[in-house]
Amino acid sequence: MGRHSCCYKQRLRKGLWSPEEDEKLMNHIVKHSHGCWSTVPKLAAGLQRCGKSCRLRWINYLRPDLKRGAFSQE
Repeated sequence: MGRHSCCYKQRLRKGLWSPEEDEKLMNHIVKHSHGCWSTVPKLAAGLQRCGKSCRLRWINYLRPDLKRGAFSQE
């Protein structure tokens, strides 16, 4: 697995997300929804991330309805 060809053309960040990047992404999605994920990094105050990275960050970590913690007996 590697990065998409669009990611090689631009100098995109990879690795850990900073709290500032999380806040920018969350504010943008709450205000405008996500729409097309490939446009989110450009529209979300200039995030230097790939659209796929933004989508995975939202789905796996930042969604407000995401439940964390131990599983219940149910």
